[in-house]
Amino acid sequence: MVIGFHGCDESVALKIVNSTKEHIHPSTKNFDWLGSGAYFWLNDPLRAYEWAQLSMERGNAEIKNPCVVGAVIDLGRCLNLCERSSIQILQEGYDRLDYEFAQNNCDISEELENYIPDKAGFNLKRPLDCAVIQKVNELYDEAGTPFDTVYGYFQEGQPAYPGSDIREKSHIQICVRNMDCIKGYFLPRCNIRPE
Repeated sequence: MVIGFHGCDESVALKIVNSTKEHIHPSTKNFDWLGSGAYFWLNDPLRAYEWAQLSMERGNAEIKNPCVVGAVIDLGRCLNLCERSSIQILQEGYDRLDYEFAQNNCDISEELENYIPDKAGFNLKRPLDCAVIQKVNELYDEAGTPFDTVYGYFQEGQPAYPGSDIREKSHIQICVRNMDCIKGYFLPRCNIRPE
């Protein structure tokens, strides 16, 4: 079990917390880092709030009052990208996807390389990673051994201090594919809004 935090509009957070049936809507964008699913920041409500705030500032009409909802998540069968064995699974997924592109006379790097970097050069949209993870999920779903969650560490933002490889917005994200893995929702007690 882990604790994850999701940035959203306050109305969404309250609706989810006050219901036994509502869930965070899974994202299905073709550039989501960890494939399709509901996204959470591990143990970091501030980062979730920053995302909601930035999303609103970028014109996301769904967020008018940035808020955070917490979740208790059972990782279940997890594709944990912090483990070497999962990286090998990704490499196999890439090889399969590359083969499928080649069969259609397409170059995978040309089709999926439209990254959009932030000010620090970090890629905010990652269609290649998304496509590879989606291919892995497809293969494991077909084999009857689906992954419930995908877990990954990402370096993001400016260096924490001059010469550092530690980034100020680095984080662990969890993508929940099986919504039954979310055991409950809550509103964080801490004040996450900057003063």
